[in-house]
Amino acid sequence: MVEYLLNKAREVIAESGVDADPVLVGSVAKGTYLSDPDIDLFIRFPPDMPRETLEKTGLELARKIIPNGIEKYAEHPYLHGTIRGFEVDVVPCYRITDPEKKISAVDRTPFHTEFVKEHLHEGQGDEVRLLKGFMKGIGVYGAEARIAGFSGYLCELLIIKYGSFSRALHEIAKWKKKVYLHLGNGGAEFKAPVVFIDPVDSNRNVASAVSEESKAKLIIAAKEFIKEPSLRFFFPPPIREMNRHDLKHAIEERGTCISCVIFSKPNMVDDILYPQMQRTLRAFMAILHEFMPLHGEAYATHDEVLFLMEFERAKLPAIERHEGPPVWTENAVKFLEKWEHNAMSGPYVVNSRLYVDRKRKHTSLPDVLRAGVKNYNLGKYFEKHKDSMRILSTEEVIKKIDEKILTEFLKREFTWKR
Repeated sequence: MVEYLLNKAREVIAESGVDADPVLVGSVAKGTYLSDPDIDLFIRFPPDMPRETLEKTGLELARKIIPNGIEKYAEHPYLHGTIRGFEVDVVPCYRITDPEKKISAVDRTPFHTEFVKEHLHEGQGDEVRLLKGFMKGIGVYGAEARIAGFSGYLCELLIIKYGSFSRALHEIAKWKKKVYLHLGNGGAEFKAPVVFIDPVDSNRNVASAVSEESKAKLIIAAKEFIKEPSLRFFFPPPIREMNRHDLKHAIEERGTCISCVIFSKPNMVDDILYPQMQRTLRAFMAILHEFMPLHGEAYATHDEVLFLMEFERAKLPAIERHEGPPVWTENAVKFLEKWEHNAMSGPYVVNSRLYVDRKRKHTSLPDVLRAGVKNYNLGKYFEKHKDSMRILSTEEVIKKIDEKILTEFLKREFTWKR
């Protein structure tokens, strides 16, 4: 299949008369792919070609290679399609000689491929596969925003550094709060949960996508696997879904309030959508902090975006304590005058500061949220559509939310513990 694609690309390029050459990159080129891999074919153009010309010409050539391809977008457009049952990406890039002087973000990728092919010893491709399979099984494989985990290239570098899957897990199990890795000479400083200096560009952190949560999950999984190895880490059993009756009982037993905010799902790529979802979830949890949030997750289904949240209480007291100025400030007298006949209690003093107990404007969770979103910035899409958001009560959540999603939200268990 690879030979067919390369020959097809050379043929198309020759017919077009364009100065370009095809190159196979990614896990297939490196021999580190898992089952059903994407085949990544890059078409390199001269570095002096204008960006608009590269994008236009790159897509024209790609459409002749993948006639049924769908245009996607990273830093610039590329084509994704299926040929003879294989998923194929055809990506235009610049033919550069120094990866630290990239013109577009993908220009380094051929250098990554060559570095791994040169530095992976015989048999280490399988060690990479083991590490990828382990990370996939525990849910931290992939640099996309939806996962915020470890890329394939990062897995390859970890094996190059540590030598084997077993040794890598033993070293990962010893990781601490700060993880700074490289293959010799170090590089720039980064503030990130994991730093691995790119051996082809010392100013890049290969692990920039890794979240604190993914890092922590990998560390604890490594510790557990070393203690008791099991195929469950690689092939976790499916989650045991609870039915509506069991979900209702589980929530009643917890004695908490479960709320869900629902938006229509936008036509947007995941790497743009998911950061907006996370920002929106953080805003919701901040607005509703007085309900004592326990947990929140954002989910994207086929046609909706769900923000599931669990709180210790569903309603606030009728009063709230309102903080005033210290008694020695000029505003102290004004505060007394304002609240002397308007407070439910006070004004009174705690230590050296004035307070009153005043009546709340809103006490229910939906009312507080609707009022609060006016003062918070949500993700760009959700900010534009916040007037159309739907808020479900606990009872409505139990009746309407997908049983698998609600089970995952409540159980929050490690995949290998199922």
